Amino acid sequence: MDYALVGKIIGTFGIKGELKVISETSFADSRFKKGSKLLMLYNNKYVEVIINSHRVHKKMDLISFKQVGSQSLNNDINEVEKYVGCSLYINHEELDELEDDEYYYDDLIGLIAYGEDDQLIGEVVDLRELPRGILLEIKTEKKTALVPFVDDFIVDVDLDNNKIVIKVIEGLLWE
Repeated sequence: MDYALVGKIIGTFGIKGELKVISETSFADSRFKKGSKLLMLYNNKYVEVIINSHRVHKKMDLISFKQVGSQSLNNDINEVEKYVGCSLYINHEELDELEDDEYYYDDLIGLIAYGEDDQLIGEVVDLRELPRGILLEIKTEKKTALVPFVDDFIVDVDLDNNKIVIKVIEGLLWE
């Protein structure tokens, strides 16, 4: 099975079993809504969890679990502390359809970047979300370059061929 990361549990909140989550999805309201089923990587195994509650507090997603695997939870911090550091996933088949020019972060990571002249640049190893937009982190042979994910620099994204074509301008890759 193929899973897409939707969040990482980074801590507890209060004493009623809420967990702080760094969301890795643009669809947090639907992914973390009450009754949603996710997979949590716990002790190197994927365990199904059912969401009991979700709210946002100071730009942080707070969730609680109704159930982890076959165990029902009672909204107690002592039951959930062990899940801090775990990642939450959704089955790739359950992802929402996107518009033609929209992409999931997981789809972009791992793409091989080329210039318009078909010259190999490197591999997209991460994305950075900033207030002014998204930057692709591309590992080149010599260093890591940051390329804005905007039409001015992105010529083509070809997920079928694991390829992204970038318009390289002077100074973009610091060579």
